[in-house]
Amino acid sequence: MASAREVSRGLVKGDLLKSVSLCFPSPRRRREEGESRLMYRCPDCHESLDAASATLRCTRCASDFPVVEGVADFSRGAYYDAFDPAHPPSCEHLAGLDSEVEGTRRRIVDFYLPLIEKRNAWSVLDCGCGNGLSVDLLNERGIDAWGIDLSALRKWQWRERERRDRLAVANGLSLPFPDAAFDAVISSGVIEHIGVEEHRDSRYHVRPLPSRDALRVAFLGELRRVTKPSGTIWLDFPNGAFPIDFWHGDRPGAARWHPPDEGFLPTFREVRRLAGEGATLRALSPHRRLGFQQAGRHWYGKLFSAPMSGLLRAMTYKPFDLLAESSLNPFLVVEMTNDAGA
Repeated sequence: MASAREVSRGLVKGDLLKSVSLCFPSPRRRREEGESRLMYRCPDCHESLDAASATLRCTRCASDFPVVEGVADFSRGAYYDAFDPAHPPSCEHLAGLDSEVEGTRRRIVDFYLPLIEKRNAWSVLDCGCGNGLSVDLLNERGIDAWGIDLSALRKWQWRERERRDRLAVANGLSLPFPDAAFDAVISSGVIEHIGVEEHRDSRYHVRPLPSRDALRVAFLGELRRVTKPSGTIWLDFPNGAFPIDFWHGDRPGAARWHPPDEGFLPTFREVRRLAGEGATLRALSPHRRLGFQQAGRHWYGKLFSAPMSGLLRAMTYKPFDLLAESSLNPFLVVEMTNDAGA
């Protein structure tokens, strides 16, 4: 893996070749990028887009969406972060981005790919794909994979990705895809950030908004809209019923104690209520989804990780699988089946 210093200096092996291929794309890549543009729809009215020019123009409402370095941007500048490409991240921040690579590989290759193959899901959307590596990994394995995120930082980071034509900057509440476009949708660590106000000074602070539930209902509805009948949606996020949050602490992997009525992290019951009728939900064990790498750097994580790993493994067997939705599980993986005819 390249060091943060090498990344910041642009000396990662292969960067020159990537730059050349970006300036002079092969005929095959130009054809693939053209086909990818045809997949997109207007996020406002879901009408088809004219992909004949450098931008994507809605044929109904005449909205224009830019395509830069192969990445379509449907955000209209309303990113959730304030990253400025003119001021690249610090070496420390880049090191943190580097550390995400192995986590993405585990998330996709170790956990979700077997589920995708088991369900013969050959078209997949990663909603909230972060660094975008998931799209490359899945496409390399023959999956027609796409990814969206609403981050200016991630858009900048996607320069490193092979399948930039399958990555779009978009809001999960208004996805730029047609109805029933995907066999499966993955959304990791997204739903808890919808409908809340977050800020960080010396500590992490979060406050639910009055519109929280309505926004989360709309988000789940949008995921279901782009999923085929009888398709599958996987959501994963820290369990609000578990008293410790290892993902939003003051430092990576630090324990954050939170009250059950905090209104930030959902529980399984809350997601089932928000999903409404026409969907069947079950909780899966996060075994192989969690590695406890960051929490394991702390003394309590070292004590916690071994017994918890054993418990998560037990949850893959009956009758212990029933514990996956309980307060004993620190991290929920919710499988939602989009019932046919719903």
